[in-house]
Amino acid sequence: MKNFLKSMVLILTLVLFSKSAYSCDALKNVKLGEDFSKSSEVLDFIDVHLPENYEDGATAVYEASTADYCPDMGLDNTTLKVFIYDSKIAGMRIETWDLEVQKLEIYKFVKNYYGNIGKEPKKNWTGYKDVSSGGNKLFYARMKDSNGVVDGIIETFDISTQELINYTISEDIVEVGE
Repeated sequence: MKNFLKSMVLILTLVLFSKSAYSCDALKNVKLGEDFSKSSEVLDFIDVHLPENYEDGATAVYEASTADYCPDMGLDNTTLKVFIYDSKIAGMRIETWDLEVQKLEIYKFVKNYYGNIGKEPKKNWTGYKDVSSGGNKLFYARMKDSNGVVDGIIETFDISTQELINYTISEDIVEVGE
């Protein structure tokens, strides 16, 4: 009986505290393709978006510290960017913001919460991995960058859909301040 109770406690603990219980609510609760106003409660930094301030075809990009919206996820050295096109959430991107303290935070996050993306990348590896699932387009990438002070490798993780991904990489992107 004692072993049975221990087993039940262990099973309940594993179920209740699975890694999905610790996933980032900001990423999980924002629906791509929906009107941005439906996500502004979760991502309060986009509630200032005024569609009339942008030309047709323009994508507005808002950014904030990822740690503010995904606490305790190991993403302290990253920014969260949200792409709004035609008043809809076109995509999100987690991106390294300080090349000097690059710690593979995004790689570890993607591996833990989105699936196996292979072995840990070597120090100077650049490229991308497609970890798309269902209707979502998910891309982990590492690329060389220079922030004006130091050269290094940045990590990004893009989340979008087949229909909207082009609006996250178009020439008509308008960066809106943090």
